[in-house]
Parts: sequence; C-alpha cells; structure tokens
Amino acid sequence: MSVKKYFFVLCFFFSSTHLSYGHHLSKSYNPHSIRPIDRAYVLYARKSWRDIPLNTQQNSPCFIPVKEISKVLVEAVKAGLLIPYQDDTLTAVMDKKQFLKNLQIEPGNSSYQNEFYPSEMSVLRLVEHILFDKVTARQVYDIESIQLIVPGKNHPPTYLDHTIATFKYKDVVAYFNTLPFESVCWYNRSNAAENLNWTDAFALRLFSSTVVKVDEGDNLLDSEESYVDLEEWLSEY
Repeated sequence: MSVKKYFFVLCFFFSSTHLSYGHHLSKSYNPHSIRPIDRAYVLYARKSWRDIPLNTQQNSPCFIPVKEISKVLVEAVKAGLLIPYQDDTLTAVMDKKQFLKNLQIEPGNSSYQNEFYPSEMSVLRLVEHILFDKVTARQVYDIESIQLIVPGKNHPPTYLDHTIATFKYKDVVAYFNTLPFESVCWYNRSNAAENLNWTDAFALRLFSSTVVKVDEGDNLLDSEESYVDLEEWLSEY
C-alpha cells in the first residue's frame, strides 16, 4: 500500500465522528436518513451539495415534458401531500402562501405567464452525507434533502438562481412510492424491461451532477481535492 493510502487509513481512524455528520450528534441516527446508520458505525462522514441539471440528456428520464419531477413536486405541495422547507437545515417549514409566492414570476419579466413552468425549474440541489460504514466497509451516499431551483438563465430580469423550496428526501421518497410507476419512471432507452422509478435511479447514482460545495467540518481531509482523492481511493479498496 502506498504512503498516500496509509495517510487515508490514519485519517479514517482519527476521524470516526465528524461534525459534518454530527449535526444530529444528540441522536444515534440521522432522523432524515432513508437508511440510517448508527453513528457509532460511521468511520468517516462529509456533507456535500450537488447540482443536478435536469435538462441534460443523462437526467432527462425525470424531466420528460408533462411528467417533470419539478411538476410532480409542485403539485404535491399544492395538494397538501408534501411539506416544503425554507432551507436545507430542514428546521423551518415553509407555509403554503410563501411556496405559492415563490412560484410567481417577478414583476418586470416580459412573460405573460403567472408561474414558472416546470421546465424552467430545471435544477435540483441535492444535499447528502457521504459516509464510510465501518461494519460493511462500504461508502454510502445518504441523501438528506433536495432543493428545487429556477436557474438564473430562466429567471429574468435578475438572472439569479431562484429557490422554490427544499424538501426532506425521506418525505419525497414516501410520496413517490404512492404514485403510479408511470408517473415516476426513469426510462431505460436501451431496455424497457429495466425501467426504474426515480428513487431507485437516484440510489444507483444514474444521474449526472456537479459538486458545488463540500462541508469541511472538522475533518482532517480539509480540502475538496483530498475529498476527491478519498473517493478514488475507496473505489479501489
């Protein structure tokens, strides 16, 4: 094993409980987790934010016209079936009045429509914990929340990103599981027999994304470059 890999092993042993996962240190489990891992079994943890551009070819299975994931989320909130939050801390619930206001197009926009189209809400910001489970010796991607965003290019006259709402991923999965498969289908163009629902596709990391932020916390690996190196090392482990 190289000196570099020895360094990562030492980092693992000296960083068994990190503040990036320790937002919920008062609990044994992260209450927002889909598949919670006991904190005592987490050898390494880091929080990351990823932007998923829905209007790309790889992500198009969840952005099919009239069946966009953005449309499904908005309709769920309007129907009172999904709770929106103010931000990714998931501590403050957004009331319906504020949610509907966030959907409104600002004065000064030349468009005749009142609300953003689902196709204009074309970015999902995914917040997740990347964990190393020392029991299974596996790296785990634990999605905590998703944020629905209108990117700046779709938001004149300011051309700044506009956040509609944040959703607890645990709630989103529960809601998607109540819908017909056709409404949440990640289509496989090569083999229709291998079509998946959106949550399975996310679990299998079939989407493309860009890391926009990494929570440094108190980790010894305190740079994004080290974080990328760690992921590469784990893939070879």
